[in-house]
Amino acid sequence: MTAWIRRRFVPSLIIPLVVAVIASAGCDIVTADLRSEESAEWKKTYTLDPSGTVEIGNVNGKIVVEPSEGNTVEVRAIKKARGATPEAAKAALERATIVEDVSSSRVKIDTKIARMEGIVFNNGNLSVEYHVKVPVGAEAKFTTVNGGVEVAGLKGRVTAETTNGGVITRDVSGQLQASTTNGGLDIDLSRIPEGGVKLECVNGGIKVRLPRDAKANISASIVNGGIDAGDLSIEGSGESSKRRLEGRMNGGGPRLQIEGTNGGITLSGR
Repeated sequence: MTAWIRRRFVPSLIIPLVVAVIASAGCDIVTADLRSEESAEWKKTYTLDPSGTVEIGNVNGKIVVEPSEGNTVEVRAIKKARGATPEAAKAALERATIVEDVSSSRVKIDTKIARMEGIVFNNGNLSVEYHVKVPVGAEAKFTTVNGGVEVAGLKGRVTAETTNGGVITRDVSGQLQASTTNGGLDIDLSRIPEGGVKLECVNGGIKVRLPRDAKANISASIVNGGIDAGDLSIEGSGESSKRRLEGRMNGGGPRLQIEGTNGGITLSGR
């Protein structure tokens, strides 16, 4: 059953009132003096087929993922909203809803933020943070617009995407595709999977750690920045320069593709 637990926070000190900007009569007030906060927690547990998939889509807020026990999917979402008054914070909180599309073969969860006619609202004052546990071998996709994605310990195929935020992985061994527009990639791989790894970042650095004895065909390129492969055993197999690396690691293997625009690329052994 869905469970909402709402908590109200009242500041202990009186904060001086700042000048409010009124967009129009009857509109919400947008101000830096957001003294009130409302929060709510949403929890669900699902059972997933061995070949099932998991998708979590968010708007404002991070997604943190780790393995579950057996074939269960556990989703905990924490909504937070701030406002100039308790009523404004509560109204903002109600604008975020969580939509389920669930079957035995797929668990799909999406955050929806409703627009209200005549209301001026800063979405930065409303966030949803997900803490998710999925079967270790499940195929999964995690996307958010404003916030980071953190994934640990999964062995299935994983896609992690964010627009404004970073992607962090720890001890991931399945096929991986990770991308961000504004943020960095901090990727730790316990092996190079047969399906390969693809990493893309527009603004931010890319760090990749992989086993020193891993076998991989590496293709890395950066527009503005440099590439540092440290002391990894990589034999050049194509163009190599400060901003491009084509090579075979330990004789070659699955493809490790890394593309960046602004920032450096660092490869190191774990």
